[in-house]
Formats: sequence, C-alpha cells, structure tokens
Amino acid sequence: MKTILITGTTNGIGRVTALNLARQGHKIVMANRNRQKSELLASEITRDTGNADISLLDLDLSSLSSVHQCAQEFKETHSKLDILLNNAGMTAPEEVITEDGYESQFAINNLAQLLLTVELLPALEAAAPAHVIFVTSMMHKFGKLDFDSFKGGKKYNANAAYAQSKLAMQLNAMELAQRLLDRDIAVNTLHPGAVSTGILDGFTPVQQFFLRLFFTTPEKGARTSMHVAGLEGRDRPTGTYFNGGKPAKPGKQVANQALREKIWNISCEYCGLTPTL
Repeated sequence: MKTILITGTTNGIGRVTALNLARQGHKIVMANRNRQKSELLASEITRDTGNADISLLDLDLSSLSSVHQCAQEFKETHSKLDILLNNAGMTAPEEVITEDGYESQFAINNLAQLLLTVELLPALEAAAPAHVIFVTSMMHKFGKLDFDSFKGGKKYNANAAYAQSKLAMQLNAMELAQRLLDRDIAVNTLHPGAVSTGILDGFTPVQQFFLRLFFTTPEKGARTSMHVAGLEGRDRPTGTYFNGGKPAKPGKQVANQALREKIWNISCEYCGLTPTL
C-alpha cells in the first residue's frame, strides 16, 4: 500500500484518479481548497471503495503561504510519501494577480506546484523509490516564456498565459528530474487529453458549451494519470512526458538547457527556494 498525495480532487481528473487509487487500497491524501467538498468526496470514496484510509489537507495554490503550510502539515502527520500527483490546475480568462504578486496561471500552474514538490522532498526521500507526477498539457508546446509578464501588468491573453504556465511547469519538471537522479525519485509529466473539468469554470456558460464539444470525459482523461502512477521498477522512467498513456516527445523548448535553468532559477527565487536544492 502506497501513500499518495493528490492535489485538486474535488472534480474532474483528480476526483476520478483518487477514487480509482483508493479502490486499489492505497492511502490517499487529498489536498484541496474547498474543505466541504473534500469531506464529501472522502465519504463517497469510503462508501464506494471500502477504503477509509483517506485524509485531507487544505491547499490554496494561489497562496505560496498556503502551499508551505500544506507541506508542513503533511510532514507532521505522515512519515513518507510514495507518490505526489500534482493534478490541480486552472485557467483565468481575465488577468488576476495573486497575493504574492504573480500572474495567477503562472503562480498556480507552475510556482505553487514546484514549491509543494520541493517542500515534500524529505517525505519523498523517506519513501524512495518515490514518484512525482505533474499533470501538464500539450499546450506547453505552444507556449512562449515572456519573463516580463510573470508579475502581470502587460497586455493579457488567457490562452498565451495558460500555455506559458504549462511550459514553465514542463521545463521545471524536467530540470527537477535531472537534479533528483541520485535520490531515487522519478519525476514525470503527462498530458491527460482535452478533458471537460472544473478548469473551465472561469469561462462563460456559452464558451463552456462550445469548448466541451471538443473535450473528453474525466474518466478517460484519468487513464493516463493512472497508468503513470502505476509504473514501477524498470518500467518507471524519469524525465519523461506522457501523452495518451505512452511516452511522447515534449515541445522543442524543453530541450533548451539554458532556458530550463533560467526558468528554474527564477521560479525558485519567486518561491523562496534554494536553486541547488
């Protein structure tokens, strides 16, 4: 039985993934912003799977302080972490600046995920071999890093900001994979497909209607998350991007070592982390 922390489980892919992993008998830790929804889901999981080993953490990814508190609480209540599934993500049709002063998509989809992962490294090392999984998007291939936009204040394009945040996540995940090679912690990323989830909540009802015409279900989208989470031993690589349950080639920019180091250093600075780990 593994201890698995999953962010963003109150709807969509995260919800389905939590249910399926609980059904396999694993100890599930769900980190969400809405405590009431988390409690309802925990009860549903126990009722449907018979697994009562479900615990909850409060986590608001728009607040780096909340991320730090979440990681601290986990380490105080759990001795190890076998799998960290960074599933939560968001889109923002209008520009929003977080309490820490960063554009919200860049902060939530990149900075918060990196901070949570790094702060949980002691628990991951205690469980080694361990696994960190980032749910990214194929949109990272269309992203372009505008370093002057990370704190907002420039002309805002929601799609460009989303693609940029996912590119930053992909770059940082691959950099992290390299830096953890000697710690027996695998780091991989995945594209779940275009999934109709709560990530569309920021769009108008009309926009959601048309967007969902091109989306698949959370049940299908969770298949890649389940596949990657289930990889063990020689079957589990590190530094790999998965699409449709299979290793795939990430965007060309991901191979740019200088770009990876630049976004890594800046992200660590914004998170208050030491780049050398």
